[in-house]
Amino acid sequence: MPLVRALFVPNAPTLIAPSAFAGASAATATALHDLRLAERLRPEAVVVVSPHWVATGAFHVDVAPRPKQIYDFAGFPPSLERVRYAPPGDPPLGRRLVEEGTRRSVPAQATEAWGLDHGAWAPLLHLLPAADVPVVPTSIQRGDPDLHVRWGAAIAAALADEPKRVLLVATGSVLHNFARMNPAPDARWPEGEAVDREITALLAAGDVPGLLRFDRRKWAIAQPEGDLAPGFVLLGAVGDRFRGRIVSSEFLWGGFSLTTIDFAPAAEAASA
Repeated sequence: MPLVRALFVPNAPTLIAPSAFAGASAATATALHDLRLAERLRPEAVVVVSPHWVATGAFHVDVAPRPKQIYDFAGFPPSLERVRYAPPGDPPLGRRLVEEGTRRSVPAQATEAWGLDHGAWAPLLHLLPAADVPVVPTSIQRGDPDLHVRWGAAIAAALADEPKRVLLVATGSVLHNFARMNPAPDARWPEGEAVDREITALLAAGDVPGLLRFDRRKWAIAQPEGDLAPGFVLLGAVGDRFRGRIVSSEFLWGGFSLTTIDFAPAAEAASA
């Protein structure tokens, strides 16, 4: 079955427990819950692309039967490390992704050495809170957006004959500039927010050429998380068959954005 849905979602640690941060990210957490993915789409597996897993030489795919949960953050309330999210994996699906990437000359390899970093499980905690849908984590590499687009296309091709209903979740923040971080609740950065909206509009439109041609000075202002590599994977997977819709957007601590984009099949999007 072809890919049934794709989402670009934020992964900020504040999402894990907004109440521990005076409500920061609460609106985004609610928006993720309100997508009601389990109820509406009945997914049977999820492929998740996190900017926190950066591999060298090949895209890595975790094929563990039970990917381990990784607490890859520091300086936050200890209560965050008591949150558990432990879905099963899907080794056969993971291996199919690797096989299709290899067939298309996109370097890919299977591993059980990583797991679910917070770039994956922080949003999944709200998207699929029961943690009963198998999850296949995949990495990014450094640079070369075109290669990430090709990897996304390989993922979509691998799913074309997959009998399960599979979601693709790519995570990160378009605005991700630590130099502008200000923990004041009402901190804002108009210049960064303006650039964020430009890049986000291109991402939601599926405009890969527009993103590749985007003003490098402005890109450096936003400093997209992972250089937007998960987003390029997503766009490679959805091609021109899906339409993006911005579901929610908020800005956090001056230098960060939390934006959710829902990519639905074109026919479904047109009838909505």
